[in-house]
Amino acid sequence: MQLRNIEYVLSIAETGSFSKSAKKLYISQPALSQTIQRLEEELGAKLFVRGSNETSLTRAGELFVEDAKKILMLSEQIKKKMADVQDLLEGHVVLGISQYNGQLYFSNMLLEFKKRYPNIKLSIVEDYSSALEHRLTTGSLDFAILTAPSNSDEMLFEHLFFEEIFLAAPSSHPVGEKAPVRPGRFGSVELSWFKDDEFVLMKSGHRFRAITDTFFRQAGFEPRVVFESRSSNTIQSFITGGVGVGFITATQQRNTPAKWRSAYYRMEDVDAKREHVVAYRKDAYVSYAARAFIEIAKTICKRQFNYADDMTT
Repeated sequence: MQLRNIEYVLSIAETGSFSKSAKKLYISQPALSQTIQRLEEELGAKLFVRGSNETSLTRAGELFVEDAKKILMLSEQIKKKMADVQDLLEGHVVLGISQYNGQLYFSNMLLEFKKRYPNIKLSIVEDYSSALEHRLTTGSLDFAILTAPSNSDEMLFEHLFFEEIFLAAPSSHPVGEKAPVRPGRFGSVELSWFKDDEFVLMKSGHRFRAITDTFFRQAGFEPRVVFESRSSNTIQSFITGGVGVGFITATQQRNTPAKWRSAYYRMEDVDAKREHVVAYRKDAYVSYAARAFIEIAKTICKRQFNYADDMTT
């Protein structure tokens, strides 16, 4: 059995089609079918049920795929270890990052890494944090930069920084009389004061929405949601436009143009922050190149996300 044969089986299992896999693998469909047939004869078990519209795994196929993924992951780890042992100046790192993080601070990490290690190739995958975690479990990423919390027990996490989350309200909101916002400073409020307000929030399923939903539980009320979005920029513009109140991260607040800003308040009755982390599988080998990037990320985040001057009330 060759690694190539394992890759073929995994491709068919993923696409559910011999023809689609043949195109993806750049081989002819008859050649792919013959390879799988020989493998099934070698194993003494059928791996696939070939239907008219779809190809599915047999029980033997499911067991094969389960171990095949581990074999390919171990193969990749061996290659990375051998490269590190030889102390090569070349390498390849596949990392994941969310769109939010990519917009706000990833470019600094990328520039610094390329300056120090110009011959190491970086492949970057952008997706939601939950999707990145799934990719980590399949071994298609070396590591990912994402936001906590996570329910996965297969991961290890390294802290990058904590980010405060503000309650944002239209500048005309009457809370401004109770908790005035001074120039260059934030007002202080309790989220429970806004139980009768209408909220503009991220869509359900988004990790930031899961975090802010905990705020409402801590404050003891269910929000009246008038609009949901997948875009933090849309949330900010709707708050500024008077549609409702909502939540904005400290990083987004700093990067919002002055003309689009609303009034921002620190929440005293909830734990209003989120953690950014580097995540990778517990059983993964973290190569020298990947570890170099992680250390650069930690250094840049420590320097870039020190908000001490801004957080004085």
